[in-house]
Parts: sequence; structure tokens; C-alpha cells
Amino acid sequence: MSVRPVYSKPGRAAYKGKTVQRKIRPPRALNFNTGWLFILPAIISFLLFKYYPMLMGMLVSFFRFDVMNPPGDFVGFRNYIRAFKDPLVRNALKNTSQFWILMLIMNQFVPLLLAVMVDEVRKNKALIRTLYYLPAILPGIVTTVLWKYFWQPDYGLANFIVTSIGFKPQMWLNDINLVKICMRFPGLLIMASTGGGMYFIIYLAALNGINKEMYESAQIDGAGFLRRLFSITIPSILPTIGMLIIMSTMGAFNMFDEVMIMTGGGPARSTETLVLYAFQKAYRETDYSYAVTITVLAFIIVFALTLLQMRVQRGRDE
Repeated sequence: MSVRPVYSKPGRAAYKGKTVQRKIRPPRALNFNTGWLFILPAIISFLLFKYYPMLMGMLVSFFRFDVMNPPGDFVGFRNYIRAFKDPLVRNALKNTSQFWILMLIMNQFVPLLLAVMVDEVRKNKALIRTLYYLPAILPGIVTTVLWKYFWQPDYGLANFIVTSIGFKPQMWLNDINLVKICMRFPGLLIMASTGGGMYFIIYLAALNGINKEMYESAQIDGAGFLRRLFSITIPSILPTIGMLIIMSTMGAFNMFDEVMIMTGGGPARSTETLVLYAFQKAYRETDYSYAVTITVLAFIIVFALTLLQMRVQRGRDE
């Protein structure tokens, strides 16, 4: 007849009337060197594919690049002086700044408003959140091409709608006064219909992190929706708003695909951005060092705006 062990306490076992003490080994902790081994591949990837090209680009901007004998002749700050005197660079910077302002309005206000509205929903919030986000996963190139045909003055759907309600057809993307609005209208419609995609999800996550007892106390004190919004909600998610402002800034100064597909920088260079102008200098005029100089200036502007935003946010927190 076999006797099965009876366990009385964790770490102790009773077998044939004898109590045996078990040795439970604690989990082995990772030391400092092991942690570095885990992050070493990511560090190497960043150094090779991020920071090394950036440093090489900054270095090339001080040369007159020669493909046959790189990096070419050293010219110092001559490329930067040329960029500051170039009226096309100022025009591209003006266009980029205008796109940046439009993106700040759409990427901050619309997703935040929709996130606040969805956060007020009590039933089926997960389903609504999923339905808002699904259309935002469509490739940006596909939607850009579709909207380009929508704004075509000859056979586009926009003029068909306009003429159907009794107005005159417009040139849309060929009109200097309308082209920027037309280019940002798809983004505004996407923001309104899909909640701003990733921005909507980030805002909703930030709203879920707010202590609900603060809202309950405010309601007991008689605070309405707008008072709770400006006194509790927005001050609580200011770090998130600051982070998304930085993301919008980087997106505006890296704006290339949409402009290249819809207008190519026209009409009359009214939509030409800094990155698009640098692309044309590099691949159409083979002026590589000057093109890199323009991108370095864009990087410096974004870096300065990011530092300013971080300093403002830090001062507000203190």
C-alpha cells in the first residue's frame, strides 16, 4: 500500500509522519550586464540607421558634395548662407508653417473633442472606440490618391457636387487660394469621422487615467460639463497635449507624400514644403549638399520648437 504525500504548508511536506523542509530558491535577478545585452541590438540599430545618417548629413552640408570623390570640397557655412538668401527656401518655410498651423488645429482640437465625447459614453465604449479607429488604418497614399481625383477640376466629384447645388465650378488644387484648404480638408474629414486615428486613442487613454472622484466632487459642487472640461480634464492631460503638439510639429516639417502626390508643390510653388524643395534639389538638380543643408535647417527648427515646448511644459508643472 503506497502512501501519498500530504502537503500542509507551502514549502513543507508530510511523508510517513516526517516533515521535510523544502528549499525554495528565489528567482535569479538580472544583473546590469544582462540588461545591456538585451538593449544592445536596439542601440546598434539606432546608431547605424538613425544617428549615423544624421551626423553624416550634417557633415555633408559643409561640403560641395562630389559623387566621384565624396564628400567633395569643404565650403564651410557657404551652403547655409545660400539657404538664408534663397527666396524659395523662405517660401517653402512659409508653406510648411501654414500647414503646421492647420495640423495643430485639426490634430489637437478635433481628436480631443471626440475623445471627450466618447469618454462620456457609459455603454459599448470599447465598440465605439474600435469603430472610430478602424478607418484610420487605411494607407495614407491610397486616401491621398482618392482625394486627388476628388478635387480634379475637369471630372472630379467636388465640382459635380458644387454645380449640382447651383454654384460655379472651381479649380480647387490649381487655385492658389484654395489649394491649402483642399489639401487639409481630407485630413479634417478623417479627423472628424475617425476620431483622429492615433491621436484619438492617445487622448482617450489619457482621459481614462484621470481620477473619476474629481469629476464626482465637481458634480456635487454643481460644476457643469464645460467647467469640468477646463478645470479638470484639460489641466490633467496637458503633458499629453504637449507630446502630441511635438508629434504634429514633426509631421508638418516632414510633410512630403501628400504634397508630392496631390500637387507636386504647385500651383506656383504655393504648397512646396521644405522637404519637397530639398528632394527636388537632390534628385532633380543633383545638388546634394544644398539639399542636405535644407533638411538640417528643418531639423534645427523642429528641435528648437520641441525644446521650447518641453521648457514651457516643465515650467507649468513646477
